[in-house]
Amino acid sequence: MEKFTSVPNKKGPDDFMVAKLLGEDEESTVVLAQDVSSGKYYAIKILDQEKLSQEDKLSQVKKEQHVISRLEHPFFVKLHYTFEDEKRLYFVLSYAKNGELLSYIEANTYLPLECAKFYSAEIVLALEYLYGMHIIHRDLKPENILLTDDMHIQITDFGTAKLPPENRTNSERTTSFVGTAEYVPPELLTTKRSCASSDLWALGCIVYQMLTGKTPFHDDSEYFVFQKIVSRDFKCPPAMNEDAQDLIGKLLVVDPDDRLGSARQGGFDRLKAHPFFRGINWQNLHKETPPMMHRPSSVLGKDRLGSENTIVYILILKKTFKTAEDRLSPSKGGTMRRVSQGMDKQLRNKFANGRLILKIGELEKKRGLSLKYRHFILLEGPRIIYIDSSTMEIKGEIPCSDLTNFRSKELMTEVKTFKVFLVHVPGRTYHLIDRKGNAIKWCRKIEEVKQFYIEQNRL
Repeated sequence: MEKFTSVPNKKGPDDFMVAKLLGEDEESTVVLAQDVSSGKYYAIKILDQEKLSQEDKLSQVKKEQHVISRLEHPFFVKLHYTFEDEKRLYFVLSYAKNGELLSYIEANTYLPLECAKFYSAEIVLALEYLYGMHIIHRDLKPENILLTDDMHIQITDFGTAKLPPENRTNSERTTSFVGTAEYVPPELLTTKRSCASSDLWALGCIVYQMLTGKTPFHDDSEYFVFQKIVSRDFKCPPAMNEDAQDLIGKLLVVDPDDRLGSARQGGFDRLKAHPFFRGINWQNLHKETPPMMHRPSSVLGKDRLGSENTIVYILILKKTFKTAEDRLSPSKGGTMRRVSQGMDKQLRNKFANGRLILKIGELEKKRGLSLKYRHFILLEGPRIIYIDSSTMEIKGEIPCSDLTNFRSKELMTEVKTFKVFLVHVPGRTYHLIDRKGNAIKWCRKIEEVKQFYIEQNRL
């Protein structure tokens, strides 16, 4: 397994308390966590090493780590620590609690001119810094622009960034298709190559989107989006500010060398001198107070972080079931995944009784001062039983099968650390420890099953 270089001041999973889930996709899970020693909050990105290896993405992740660790600028996420265990990689990143720029664009329909000008200027300074580092982001878009506590930007997601030649690995492809369709520059579609000015095209798309609420090349399919990009088929609304129209027109130019901000067009000094940015304090922009704008409900409604001494967070994961295999009552919707590969036949035959086994694993069950290893099995029904692996006897069951009048608060999971989690049922709390660091996965699966049965009983 390829090893990752840890940044200074090494830490590990046991040094953090998990607060809540921030987001997840097919490749990673991001959680909010508190450093036990300092009390500071971080966003921790967790990646599955085996899956990355199978999909040949370890080099891409290593590149992202390399890029972020080099960035020393207020408008980029900061990588504080990295560590790994047998199965996972952990990136401990600065936490931008006000979420994505996109959510603000959507909440406001479009941004006021002063807001668009301010955030466009911050993006310009960030790109100027990247240009000086000879790095191309290649996937710049509002989803990858986060907002900090004081509402300044932090650009994230450098998984597809292009590094200077001296920092590229021999296996790294410089002509691969990367990015998001509506922000892709025409040179990537025609020559399959990115260049230093490719991010300037994305900047033009973002300025347009902030002021209109839509991307300039929006269409129903990627094919038609690409056709519009190559032919530069877009129009600015007549009511749009004239300086903004002029700036967008000079950024969305097919020839990358002719884009405002490119070396041939006078570089970033000329871009910053454009009338659209009149009044911007370039030297101290990161110290300025950003213009006010309406905050989306997703930010206003975020969970409070509680007191200094009480860190109790309930992780309620409302996920839809994704696998089409092993359906339960297909007419009522919802699916469950069978966890059977590599499982001991004796356990299956003795305890499943024909039911689907949804998750299985060895956990430490703590009660008072005692700590006992038990084999936990999550079955359809649902049932959660725990077994003495040496005697193969059922030692108990977490009560959750009476769903006639099921309510969400009757069974709740709580992640404490990457290894420790709680299961709350009326009258009792089960304190469980997964030494392999799968606490989040256990809670996610239990909550998936719970939500499945809640939906079943509503139908």
